[in-house]
Amino acid sequence: MTLLDAEVLAELRSMPLERLAHFTPSRNLRHILADGELRSAAELRDDVRACFTETDLQRLDGHPDRVCCSFQYPNAYYLSVAKSKPNAVSYPDWVCFLIDKEIAARHGTLFCARNAAAGGAAPGVEALRRCYAASVSGQGNRVRTRGANHDPRCPTDVQAELLVPGPIPLSAVRAIVFPSADAAEEEYGRLLRIGITSVPKSIPSLVSLGLFDKQLVSAAVTTSRRLEETVWRPVAGGQP
Repeated sequence: MTLLDAEVLAELRSMPLERLAHFTPSRNLRHILADGELRSAAELRDDVRACFTETDLQRLDGHPDRVCCSFQYPNAYYLSVAKSKPNAVSYPDWVCFLIDKEIAARHGTLFCARNAAAGGAAPGVEALRRCYAASVSGQGNRVRTRGANHDPRCPTDVQAELLVPGPIPLSAVRAIVFPSADAAEEEYGRLLRIGITSVPKSIPSLVSLGLFDKQLVSAAVTTSRRLEETVWRPVAGGQP
């Protein structure tokens, strides 16, 4: 049984925050669906079956035993950096998992008011609250503040992250997001070709270009304008 931090759980339930988000190269989707869970970098490194890239295993936050997530929207700044790496040509396509926010109440979850690679991640309800403080020190020691139109669901720094002890079961996943309908169709085709014929019916597929664009995510956070997220379904007769 997974232990929960009662104070963190109560805080999460009182917050407008709707969900957590986690980016991964789409090539990992097959393993996540087959295993029924999102695993930490440490677990992946020890699995001889895993087909994960070294970028996934590089954890500058110093906590490879945890799954890195963000609040409400994915950390599209991380995605931009990952795509700029020389070996990114090996995994050009990415997906985003939207996850039940109560997963963040797991005992041992660490919260960081900025990108976790900068250090300073800490457990407990006060660390969670710091992510939503009126002002925080972000990248380059630049002070981030919550303007009048800042989305109440979102942390003060758009790159704020949390590190959740893994694995995270698929039962906690609320949606899988693709950047386009073409990307969704291509990925589902790949799954069919390797014999994965279904995705749990409780997990809808969504399309949202905005979630994969750092400028659009940043604008959505600071103006409270929701990014469009459209339900996607395979063509008639297609599976999963």
